[in-house]
Amino acid sequence: AAEAGLRAEAAELARRLQELERRHEKTCEEVFRVQRQALFMKSERQAAEDRLGAAQKQLEQAQDEARRLRELHGHAEDAARLVRDRDRKITELSKEVFRLKEALNALPESGSPPQSPPNTAALQAQIRALEEKLEETERRHSKVVTLYRSHLLYAVQ
Repeated sequence: AAEAGLRAEAAELARRLQELERRHEKTCEEVFRVQRQALFMKSERQAAEDRLGAAQKQLEQAQDEARRLRELHGHAEDAARLVRDRDRKITELSKEVFRLKEALNALPESGSPPQSPPNTAALQAQIRALEEKLEETERRHSKVVTLYRSHLLYAVQ
């Protein structure tokens, strides 16, 4: 009877051992599955952080580009203002040259009073100076227009 009791107890212990081994196996499988899932989530998180970093870098580049374009736009507006100012100055100088030429043509050619030749010479010198100033202003105007166009082309690109 004692032997039968011991056998029954040994059988019960063997059954419990098998149950514990089965549960241990299931726990190991669950731990392995959770570790795999954690590793996958870690790699997903790293990929998301990489994408975020790339997006932030693109945003910074876009902001830098927008800042640069705003600066170029400001330069272009400054150049346009200079062009308008030079155009106005050229127009004023052209009108002045025209008015002085008209005044010079209105002077009598011969039989003029003694002080007239110095006035004519002074007017001619003033006309020459204004014509030179007009040419210089037109050259500077041309340079500003060229600069303005290059700024605009650069801004468009």
